[in-house]
Amino acid sequence: MKRRPPIKKIFRIITYGILSLIGFIFLFLLIVGFNVEHKDGTRDKWSGLRALFEKDRDFGIFLNYQEKYNLNGIDGPYIIDNQLYEVTKENKLLSKNINRKEKLNVIVNNSDNDQFELQLKDSITSEPDSFELPEKLVVISDIEGNFDGFSSFLINNGVIDKNFNWTFGNGHLLLNGDFVDRGENVTQVLWLIYKLEQEALNQNGKVHYILGNHEIMNFQGNAHYANKRYKRVAQLISKNDSLKIATQYLYSDKTELGKWLRSKNIIEKIGNYIFVHAGISPEIIKYNVSLSDINQIARNNWDKNLYNEDEKNKVENFITGRKGIYWYRGLAQDYKYYGKIKENELKEVLNFYQADKIVFGHSVVEDITKDFNGKTINTDVKHGQEKNSEKTKGLLIENGVEYKLDGKGTKTKF
Repeated sequence: MKRRPPIKKIFRIITYGILSLIGFIFLFLLIVGFNVEHKDGTRDKWSGLRALFEKDRDFGIFLNYQEKYNLNGIDGPYIIDNQLYEVTKENKLLSKNINRKEKLNVIVNNSDNDQFELQLKDSITSEPDSFELPEKLVVISDIEGNFDGFSSFLINNGVIDKNFNWTFGNGHLLLNGDFVDRGENVTQVLWLIYKLEQEALNQNGKVHYILGNHEIMNFQGNAHYANKRYKRVAQLISKNDSLKIATQYLYSDKTELGKWLRSKNIIEKIGNYIFVHAGISPEIIKYNVSLSDINQIARNNWDKNLYNEDEKNKVENFITGRKGIYWYRGLAQDYKYYGKIKENELKEVLNFYQADKIVFGHSVVEDITKDFNGKTINTDVKHGQEKNSEKTKGLLIENGVEYKLDGKGTKTKF
């Protein structure tokens, strides 16, 4: 007759088995957390771990859990036809009917309670993609909802006055993508640009807004980098708890800001300069596309996420994919999918588009940087989050001469 194993031994075996299983699961989640990459090529330490539990992440869902988002201070207005939505300082979303001919007041969620007025446009049309080089052109990129850094940079460099009015005459201001996400004043930054655009035209000036990957991500409903307050307001205005659907709605042509953003380009040529958010891969030449082609292809496809799609023989997948205009990092660095562009390849691209230089952002550097004997200029820096910061930097092209500008108004030839 066989002896039965002691109860304690059985219990010990079961306990060790459970603990081993828990340890294995934790190790798996830890590995996933460290190794999941976002579609813009960046990594968050625990993004993969969060993805297992969050309903609207790009990587799927294992448990039926969705993070709750809250409103957090003054925000808006959001305009849908004749309906205005705004968030009060008490975190209440209010709505009312408006007369579109009346001016709107925009209050900034900052310590100075900055505010300005604007007039809604009668119509919104697509932008041209080529311009003559003006006497003065200021360029800044990757502001990401940073109203204080952005507005004070413009004030101290003579583009606007302290009341946020255009004072740059017939000068041009070019915004080279990624003005949304991360920050707490995305809506106010967008309305300021919207306002300045019309004021510049009234003085024979021009505001150019080149779309970056973060604007496009929001078109596609990817709110991964959005401040939580914008996730909640999108859900409330759209009346849909799906973060993807809510974000798509907020940036759709049903809203004033969405319709306006969708009128913009992803690439423009001003004089002999090409402006693009991320860069231009040398492979683009084989597709034989003009600037107008590029902008139209993007416009037709930017609601689709083609980042991981095979671009072979598909110009749409190439233009909007990982080597495309608002994702390509090869002008600045080696990247895991490709190496840094070679000088002869850059020359071929410039010759194809009959340009001398490319100005871009997207790949962060410590200072405004030239490369390839000045044929490329990178404007993506870590801007100061406070007003009047010398860390906030941009580019000035004045009478064909290039200068660096900072948030205090310092102008340096380089």
